[in-house]
Amino acid sequence: MSETEAETTYVDNIFGVVTDKRVVYHPNRGWLTEGREEDAPLSHIASVEFVISRSLSNGILLIVIGVPTMLVLVGVILILFGYCLVKGTPTVIVNTTDGKREMMKGWPWHREQAYNFAKALQGRIGPDQEVRLEYVSSVSVGTSRHLLSGPLLFVIVIAALVVVVCAIVWLVMLLGLSPF
Repeated sequence: MSETEAETTYVDNIFGVVTDKRVVYHPNRGWLTEGREEDAPLSHIASVEFVISRSLSNGILLIVIGVPTMLVLVGVILILFGYCLVKGTPTVIVNTTDGKREMMKGWPWHREQAYNFAKALQGRIGPDQEVRLEYVSSVSVGTSRHLLSGPLLFVIVIAALVVVVCAIVWLVMLLGLSPF
């Protein structure tokens, strides 16, 4: 590529790279997954959204379950995920011209990087538009399906409580405090 055709990079972070000609992003990026890499020209991007998704009830539930299980060390993980659900997950949603809706999620401390990526991409596809910040209280942002609702959520909560009780009983027996 000659020097006159060099691309100018506007942002390069964990959500992707935005240049003056194309965008490289990671659809299906989640808390524990990197997602695949997608390289698309800017003309294939219809819009971009920046959403902070929160789930107060699930976050508080994980924190409440995590506090008594801190002795087993499972509690620390539950409290961390509960904090992340309460604080809010930054989500960048890229809508393509062929109708795909690609989502990328990050940890709460990636909020600024998500906003910068969305702002740079919005600036390249629609320079006169502002990036819209939206707060959503939902388990699944960008879908109409409620995967953790009704009986399934009840079963998950009961299973988590059984695991917590078994962990506490195991710890008590391990320390020799059991009356058996």
